[in-house]
Amino acid sequence: MLKNLFVLIFISTILSGCQQKQKNLYKTAEFQQGFPEILGPIEKNLPFKIQSHSILKSNNDSIDIYIGVLKQGEQFGNWIALVSNNQLKQFSTIDFKQNSVNQKENDIDIEFNNSTNRVSLRIKELVNLENRITYSWINQSTLTDSLTVLRIDQPLVKGKTLPSIELTDIKGDKLNLNDINGQTIVINWWAVWCAPCRKEIPGLNKLVDKYSGKNVKFVSITDDSKDKVSKFLENNEFQYDITFISKEDRILFGNSYPKNIVIDSAKTITFYKEGGNEFVWQEIDQHLTEMNNNK
Repeated sequence: MLKNLFVLIFISTILSGCQQKQKNLYKTAEFQQGFPEILGPIEKNLPFKIQSHSILKSNNDSIDIYIGVLKQGEQFGNWIALVSNNQLKQFSTIDFKQNSVNQKENDIDIEFNNSTNRVSLRIKELVNLENRITYSWINQSTLTDSLTVLRIDQPLVKGKTLPSIELTDIKGDKLNLNDINGQTIVINWWAVWCAPCRKEIPGLNKLVDKYSGKNVKFVSITDDSKDKVSKFLENNEFQYDITFISKEDRILFGNSYPKNIVIDSAKTITFYKEGGNEFVWQEIDQHLTEMNNNK
């Protein structure tokens, strides 16, 4: 009896330690009022006023991530910047989703050095009125204690050649996009939990209908599980070919969704767009029309 009790206590201690370790992956930072000196070179070009800022603890000697609050008119928002070796490399505004259904909705990718490097973080809580942020770094899709710089040898940017990507379709068959010859390929990077992804699907279905029989292949790529996607498809039509990406290749797409990409028959990326809405299909349609007219 005592032996069993000791085993239970030992297991409970291990589990408690693991939970505590996971919990500590999130850090909290306070915003300081005022404009950070590092943003001086772009200050006059900003269409809004920087209200506050904080430097996130990265455990990296060469890279700092700044984040803060902005004000444009009567509206408040947030911004983020990456500084490498005391040089501003990237600056953008961010849209934090309060009360998100899935924590991944507030994952942020920051690409720099011509999109060949990426760092990622997840914002768990962002309270502008209390000048507080809770966050964790991400290595691929895993929470980590320190900022990780990922190297992307063949980034997905306009003008680049599509790298080799191994996919598995919903039937379990292997597919490599580089094996598709003589066709224009339209890619949608999506996730079941992603609200903008779901919003753009009806428009994407219109593209499939319009270009049926016109040598255009439509491929959706996700890192969701087959079970989640199958359940989603029970009540939602998505006419793209449904495929799943490997853990090794998902580094190409990062942690932001959705992404829409067009590749010509020479495997060159001719269209790249991040973010989605119900009208993005019209941009893709216009691009496909221009491609056809230039042949």
